Amino acid sequence: MRSSATRLLILITTILIAVIIGLQMHWLNKTYSFEKKEFKTSVVKCIRGLYEDLDLADEPGTNLVKLIESPNENTFIFKVDDVPPRDTLVNALVNEFDDFKVYTDCKVAAYDDSTKRYLYEAILPTAASIHPVSIDVDAPNFVKDYSFVYLNFPNRSNYILENMSNWIFTIILLLALLIGLGASIYYLYRQKFLNDVQKDFINNVTHEFSTPLTVIDLSTDALQKPGIQSNPDKYNKYLSSIKYQNEYLKKHIQTLVKTVVTESYHLTLDMSTVYPNELVKRAILQLEPIVLQKNGKIIFEADESEQPITADNDNLYLAIFNIINNAVKYAENPKIVITTGVQQMKYFISVKDNGVGIAPAEHQKIFKKFYRAQNGNIHNGKGLGLGLYFVKKIIDLHHGQIVINSVEGIGTEFKIILPVN
Repeated sequence: MRSSATRLLILITTILIAVIIGLQMHWLNKTYSFEKKEFKTSVVKCIRGLYEDLDLADEPGTNLVKLIESPNENTFIFKVDDVPPRDTLVNALVNEFDDFKVYTDCKVAAYDDSTKRYLYEAILPTAASIHPVSIDVDAPNFVKDYSFVYLNFPNRSNYILENMSNWIFTIILLLALLIGLGASIYYLYRQKFLNDVQKDFINNVTHEFSTPLTVIDLSTDALQKPGIQSNPDKYNKYLSSIKYQNEYLKKHIQTLVKTVVTESYHLTLDMSTVYPNELVKRAILQLEPIVLQKNGKIIFEADESEQPITADNDNLYLAIFNIINNAVKYAENPKIVITTGVQQMKYFISVKDNGVGIAPAEHQKIFKKFYRAQNGNIHNGKGLGLGLYFVKKIIDLHHGQIVINSVEGIGTEFKIILPVN
């Protein structure tokens, strides 16, 4: 599932889930708007029924639009020629609300234009009401030159949402299922990715360690043959091969151990005065047999000032060694230029090679644990996918940074930048 097709599938699935969620939110909003219109229509129908039942207007044919106002979504004011008695109005409203299924609390007040005050106020709670209504109606003072009846529905929004409860529950359930599906896909992808990483790591370890052990085994057998000591050149050749492969294995085991320690515990650096030029020379000397074997060369342009820095000698050496070792490893005839110096109060160690290069998309990935750049056959160059991970950890602990510049097919530059003091 590390393939581009799998990542594309997950991306498409994520987009589809987002689109479905967006559509659900859109339809929920449309439904809420529809319910608001339905509520307003039902209230207007109730008011029309009052005009017909109580004869509130002297001119029955008058357009209701001219008689009814709605200052806000919760409030309705309708003109009356004569204010009806309190009980008559309340009973008529209760009947109209029941007929048109307006089941929410209502505050009622009747304003008389002749006295310029409210004659009475009332509260009409519904039988199924679960929302408390204040005892005082506290109707606002609207400036009108006619008598009117004031209706206010303080719980209108809650009432509409209750009517939409089935919609809301269904949408929440669907969203939960979609989120669960997305989380499951991500979890399965993550597990498969970790399994692939583990498989690659085991394959790399097997490949990495089997070759040196085979060379050591063959060289040991050769040293045990009769007469080998009488041929100093062959004897020294086999002995050097064993020594080199032994150092090679020790270096990888040491990197593995240090990686585990860095990941699991707080690695404490043993800081002291360090001369980076000396560390670079030491790494070059150790890698010289491989460079000569590959008909390569290393050019070292050292900082002439021999500027010292404060660092952990052993860990910084391993970081430098890993960078140079990679430069040698991923080139057929390595031509490596190493430069050290000071720029803007920072010490830098630059390693340029003529290797296969690294794709821009992998510049950040190569510092991840067990990751190896997918250029050609993954086993063309030996490695466990831990070298650059370890380098990044050590440089970060030194409060420095590592910069990469690379062109595929031409080469790569790794630049370690560290504080001078």
